[in-house]
Parts: sequence; C-alpha cells; structure tokens
Amino acid sequence: MRIGTAECIPGCISKGHVVLGEYPDGTDIISPVLIAAGNKSGPVLWMQGAIHGPEVGGVLGMVQFIRELAVADLSGTIICLAVANPLGFRANQRLTPQDGANLNRLFPGKSDGTITEQIAYKIFGLVTKFADAVIDFHSGGDHLICCHHALFSNDGSDAGQLSERLARSAGTPNLWNVPIDFLAGAAFSSFIKYGKPALLIESGGGARVTEQDLKNYRDAIRGACQQMSMLPGRPPPLDYRIGQTANVLKSTRGGIFFGSVEPGASATRNTELGRVVDLYGDVTETFHCPFDAAWVAAIRRPFMPIYSGEEVAEVVELTR
Repeated sequence: MRIGTAECIPGCISKGHVVLGEYPDGTDIISPVLIAAGNKSGPVLWMQGAIHGPEVGGVLGMVQFIRELAVADLSGTIICLAVANPLGFRANQRLTPQDGANLNRLFPGKSDGTITEQIAYKIFGLVTKFADAVIDFHSGGDHLICCHHALFSNDGSDAGQLSERLARSAGTPNLWNVPIDFLAGAAFSSFIKYGKPALLIESGGGARVTEQDLKNYRDAIRGACQQMSMLPGRPPPLDYRIGQTANVLKSTRGGIFFGSVEPGASATRNTELGRVVDLYGDVTETFHCPFDAAWVAAIRRPFMPIYSGEEVAEVVELTR
C-alpha cells in the first residue's frame, strides 16, 4: 500500500505526502501523510483533519496519537491525512480561498470540477480504495466553540450501524445521529453512503486548542481502534446523550455576542443561550433554546463582534 509518497511498512511509522492539486506555477498542492502499520493484519482506519483551515486541533491530535503509538500493539493500519484542505489551511480560512467553496459540502467531488471539488474527488478516491472506516476531525474554528461530540448517520445500513458503534466508542457522551442528507456533501455522510463507516468528531474551537481538546481527539482514535479490534482493550462505558434533530441559530442583528451557557450545556425550551449587545450597551437580540430538552453542541465565542446573519449556536434536540 502506498498513499502518495508514504509507503506502508509493517511494524513502522512512515511519512510522506499526497498530491491533491496543482498551483498556477505547476508545483504540487500537497498534504503530509503518516502511516502506522502493525505487524499483524487488520482493518485500515483513515483519519483526516483541517477540511476547514483554522480547525487545527484535530491535526495536532492525530499526529500526537501516531507519534505516541506502540506500533507493536497495532493490528492493521492507520492512515493520517494531516491536512485535507491545504489551500484553506495555508490561508487560515474555513473556505477554500480560490473558489469560496466549503470542502465539507462537496463530497464525493468531481474530477473536472472546481479546485475544491477536485480535492474532494481525490480524497474520496483514496478513502474508498484503501479505508475500512474513517474519522474526520473538526472544531468550531475561530468563531464557535464546540463541546466534544461525535456525528454519525445510522441509516440502517451496515456502514451506518458500525458508524454508531464507533461513535459510542469515541470517548464522548454527546452523540448526534445526523440524518444522512442533513449535511449534504459532508465527507462522513458521503463515505457512509458509499458503504464506509465514518464519524465526524468535534472538540473546541474559538481560535484556540486546549490540552483537553487534544486528549479528546486521541481518545476518539483509541476508542475506534479498540472497537475495530486494532488495539487491545475496550472503550470505557459512558452514559450517552443522543440527539438527531438540530437547530442552527443565526443572528438578525449586528453587535457583540454575550454567551449565557457553555458548550455542552443542557437546555430546555426558552433557556437563554446568549444575546447581542450593541455599542450603546443595549440588548438588541436574545437567543433561546427551541427544544423541550437539548444540549448545546456549539456556541459563539463570547464577546466577539458579530454581523447580522452569522451563526451563534448549534442546539441538538435530546432524543435519549
């Protein structure tokens, strides 16, 4: 197995890069690749970060996990695509600057599409050729702060059911069973549609990465590997909050955002989530939980200037 210039060597951790596109001067748009290969046969876990440029926590968590891994304990192979969107990563932008597109809405991509569609197409081809399961790492980027949670789509298929088992092994009590077409073109749901179990893991954001975020990412990888019998041990049991329906709240007024709850907080109908205050100190808009029982998946970074129309919170309705 080779992923770009990285070769799978049993018992070793190999480094290399994969070409995802081409700059105007003819040089390659590349992403670093790490491959950890056990001496024993087993599944192939693909993991990737930085589909959105500022979301660097997952990149660091993946690399830390690989560097600390005792390869002798590994059955199978872990492939780490460090930066899924090198153009957004270099520009520190959520969207690809060259075409303004959101890579995580364009899978499976197009071979003759825009630069972002072509990147999606190449990643999708690699995943569907080599991987048995996928973890896609995210955070709230610069603007939002996410609680640690796992997104999956259990559509009843074999891939959907295994995705839920992997989510329950990811070390987070917050699970969001997203309808398969809710995030159209997202990497994880596109892989599930193709028959590859996949998760999206969120933790942190707000233009910073904490040690707890890094631990959350590493725990998610270890739990998935244990669930797939790639590493010894079993994921610890947790009490789960499971949701499916969600509401993304957006502002209608500009000003400064004041948060009233923390990421991960439980909320009931009309719990205040935050407010917008103008530069005269007057409250111009207040946001409330729209569900009888819910948890806050993400909320805007406090005391941040906000335009009308910007996202302020993601609230997931509690189903169990």
